[in-house]
Amino acid sequence: MEPEMQPELKKRSDEVLSEENRISESVFNNSRLMISVINRDYVYEKVNFAFCNAHNIIGSDIVGKTLSDLWGIQTFCEFIKNNIDRCFEKGEIIRYEASFETPGNGTRYFEVTFKPISVTGKEITHLIAETMDINESKLKELKIQEKENEIREKEEVLKKIEKNIPIGIVRCRPDGMIVQANRAFFEIMNCYDETTIKQVNLKSFYQQEYLFDIHCEQILERHIENFGRLSLIDCKGEEISCRISGFLALDSPDSESFLDFVIEDATRELLLENRLIQAQKLETIGALAGGIAHDFNNILTTITGYSELILEDVPANSDLSEKVNKILNAVLRARSITNQILTFSRQVEQEKVAVSVTEVLSETIGFIKSSVPSNIVINSELIGKDVKVLADPTQLFRVFINLMTNAIQAMDENGGTLSLAMKVVDGKLVTNQLNKNIVADEYVILSFKDTGKGMEPAVLSRIFEPFFTTRDVGKGTGLGLSVTYGIISEMDGEILVSSKKGEGSEFFVYLPVRHQFHQPVQVEENKRKILFITGDKHESRMLSMALENTGFILMYFSDRQQLLHDFAVKTNSPDLIIYMTDSGLIKPENFLPLYQQLSFPVPCIIITNQNCTSVEDKLLNSGIVKQHLVKPVSLKEIKSAIQLSV
Repeated sequence: MEPEMQPELKKRSDEVLSEENRISESVFNNSRLMISVINRDYVYEKVNFAFCNAHNIIGSDIVGKTLSDLWGIQTFCEFIKNNIDRCFEKGEIIRYEASFETPGNGTRYFEVTFKPISVTGKEITHLIAETMDINESKLKELKIQEKENEIREKEEVLKKIEKNIPIGIVRCRPDGMIVQANRAFFEIMNCYDETTIKQVNLKSFYQQEYLFDIHCEQILERHIENFGRLSLIDCKGEEISCRISGFLALDSPDSESFLDFVIEDATRELLLENRLIQAQKLETIGALAGGIAHDFNNILTTITGYSELILEDVPANSDLSEKVNKILNAVLRARSITNQILTFSRQVEQEKVAVSVTEVLSETIGFIKSSVPSNIVINSELIGKDVKVLADPTQLFRVFINLMTNAIQAMDENGGTLSLAMKVVDGKLVTNQLNKNIVADEYVILSFKDTGKGMEPAVLSRIFEPFFTTRDVGKGTGLGLSVTYGIISEMDGEILVSSKKGEGSEFFVYLPVRHQFHQPVQVEENKRKILFITGDKHESRMLSMALENTGFILMYFSDRQQLLHDFAVKTNSPDLIIYMTDSGLIKPENFLPLYQQLSFPVPCIIITNQNCTSVEDKLLNSGIVKQHLVKPVSLKEIKSAIQLSV
């Protein structure tokens, strides 16, 4: 019985196996996954329909080929081989995502799973590769990532803008408590503790806290409001002018409301406005003063003319002659004042030459130190570089004298320190400071800083006006700074000032640096020889520099004997004598006797102070004087006097 049953059982068993194989084959071929069987030689032994359809190829064209045949050697080595080796060697199930070039479909994304299998039950001989086409979901994911990256990049850009923009942005609750603020806000308000500032109420920065409450009400009502310019109090307790706007921030109707304030430092804007107003005011005053000065000069000319006619009709030594000469001296002093007004109003053109700023400033410091009180110290930081500007040396000396004298007078009661500094900067760097078109590639900036009384804003706005002074009556004309302003403006420069009551003042002078000068070339034998009998060494030095730069040969004498000896030799005689009456070499009472010893007449220019002594009056009336100049003397004035004298 048993032998008879064996064929039937075997048949039944074969049928069962056949059915299992059919079912397995059906499952294998009808699976939505792309399934392939790969051996250790990286050869495809079997693939299902989904695999073939995905690659537009039939199974017989794939089976027996290696993975590198289908995917290419580079793709196989870079993306596939390492994962297959891990599956074979370690028996691990490997999952990864990859993109492959498929025939007819281009690049597509797949999720690949390698599962190790053993045909013999011992060694891993094959693996099953299950591949799922995730192209659509992957493309959606990539688009989402791309949008997220765009959003992230935009957020980074906004963060950089918020961080670097020079406008303060601060978010607070309706009660004013600060929630968040950018770096610019901390810088504008002089606050550097970001942790502490978030525990502060924004209204504490307002001078009047009730004004903050009004601003909040307006923002809540209108959602956006521009409050214009307002003075706030920074973290150091100092007043700062700011331009303020406010916005209502709502993320959703149900979320908490926040108020966003935009705060812009308006200090520079206010400074430029004040400078513009001051410039317009000075221009108006200058035009008016210049017109009056011109008319007044015409009157003085008439007085001078008639006075000179009277002198011709009266004896030289009479009382009337002496009185008329006093009138003429008064006219000269009045003319000096009108010339200063014309300088302020820029109606007198300066004669300009190449001038070393360092040299003129050093001369000025040397001059001023002799009269500085013992309780005042002068500190100077001058660069060794020879910086030259186009200027009248005497006028530039006058600028420095005026600024240093004002600083010393501001400290005369309690003493202090006058600090002088000098630096050369690129012209582009001062464009914003000057708020004007630059006229040179480089500018020299000189600062005159004192520790004196300082000035209130009302005084500060008027310091360059002519005849405006805070000194006692009779102690100043009020023309010093106005003349300084006019001289610097004529040089295409600029003067700025900052001051605070009780803390001193600082003046900044900006002058365009000139690197090349084209001076008129004169033949040596045609140059005029001028005997310059100098007075105050510093002021004489300025005039000497000016005359040498214009081509004159200057003759100097160390003593009276040498002067007489050289005058006796006619070949060495000068064409002109310029005599400053405060000369230490020859006093005014000795000049006329000395002059009369000369064997030949030489025209003379006499330079005196505004208030002439009786001895100087006699010298001026002696008949040897071709031109009389009153200090301070500009280069143009002395050149004009020379041309009229020789």
